[in-house]
Order: sequence, then C-alpha cells, then structure tokens
Amino acid sequence: MGLFEGKVALVTGGSSGIGKGFAEFFVDEGAATAIVARDPQKLERTAEELRTRRADAQVLAVSADVRDEAAVEAMARRVLEAFGRVDILVNSAGLGIWKTVAEMSPDEWRTVIETNLTGTFLVTHAVIGSMLQQGSGHVLNISSVAGKIGFATGSAYCASKWGVIGFTRALAAEVRDKGIRVDVLCPGTVETPFKNSPAASPIRLQVSDVIAAARYLLTLPRQVRVDDIVLYPV
Repeated sequence: MGLFEGKVALVTGGSSGIGKGFAEFFVDEGAATAIVARDPQKLERTAEELRTRRADAQVLAVSADVRDEAAVEAMARRVLEAFGRVDILVNSAGLGIWKTVAEMSPDEWRTVIETNLTGTFLVTHAVIGSMLQQGSGHVLNISSVAGKIGFATGSAYCASKWGVIGFTRALAAEVRDKGIRVDVLCPGTVETPFKNSPAASPIRLQVSDVIAAARYLLTLPRQVRVDDIVLYPV
C-alpha cells in the first residue's frame, strides 16, 4: 500500500523538473495522478513514462496554460470527471525572465507574474470548490528562496514568488477550519531544465530534496501549522 492509495493528486508543471518529480512521487505512492503542462507532446511522453512505474498507475495528462482562465477551468472539469475528486494540488508551474527593471518589457513582466502567481490562483480557484464540498484537501504551492530575498535581474520572479507566499498564507487562513491544509515550499536552486537566474547558486538541490520536504508536509497532522519551509543548497 502506498502513502496515497485512493487519493487523487493534480500537479501543474508536471511534464518536467520539480513537477515531474512530484508526479513520479504520487504515482509511486498509489495516487491517481493528473499532470498539467502547456506542451501536449511532452506531457503525453511524461504520462507514458509514469504509467510504466506501476502496473495499476492511473495517470491523466491535460494540456493547459495556467495563465488561461478558460483552459484551467476546462482542465479542472476534466480531472474531476475522470477521478471524481482532487485530494492534493501541487502548483509547480513556473518560469523566470532574468532582466533588470530597466531592460524588462511590461509584456515580459506580465508573463512571469501571470504564470507564477496568477496561474497559482487560477488553478487553485478551479479546484478549491471541490475540496470545500468534500471537506478535505491539501494545496501545496511551490515558491522559492527568491520569495524571501531580492536579487538583481529577479524583480518579476521575486515579486511573483513573494506573492505566492502571501497567497498561500491568506488561503490557509480561509480554509483551515474546513478540512483543507495549505502549505508552501521555498526551494533554492534546483537541478532541473528550468532556466535559472545568472545570480543562482552553483550549488544546487536535487528534485529528490524538494520531494522529501513535501512528503514531510503532506504527512503532518492537520493541526500542525507550518508557515513555509525553505530549502538551501549545501
């Protein structure tokens, strides 16, 4: 028996990097797993890989841009139609554009903010109603050490990740008495295909480090409050 047998997990950014690591974790632990990303071909390749991990793996791949409200709502409906519920939501989709404020265009700023912050809101908004109806659920948002500090060329990324922390804490206050837990992870630089800032540490975490921290959060009693967990490469 896996840790999440009978549960349903939904992971954005699920075709690569940290999101793919979460999808592998949930499949290995017995959860029916929905993965969301923009590239349908890459997404389906990842889904096929996930299905080979367990003979009874239930994996659904849904292509959607987390910035697109209509696409997100359609994605959530498809997941709920397929699995009937969502027990765990991991908001992992994200990107960075590394320019100074003087160099960055408003369109580039909006791309980062709308993906990392508004996308987190849109996906959560599409799923939280079903969690409230079932009286249970766990939302895990992926922020960053960049949500704690500012650095040159990181204005949009830092702002988005600070916003994710604030969003997490506000949502947690809204739903903690309704059976739903909301947490945020703040990793440092992780070894993934993600294009990191030139200011990023050359010493990197592994995806497995992020998953280990997530496992800790996902198995805590609901009465235990954790504002956020920061992961530093050492």
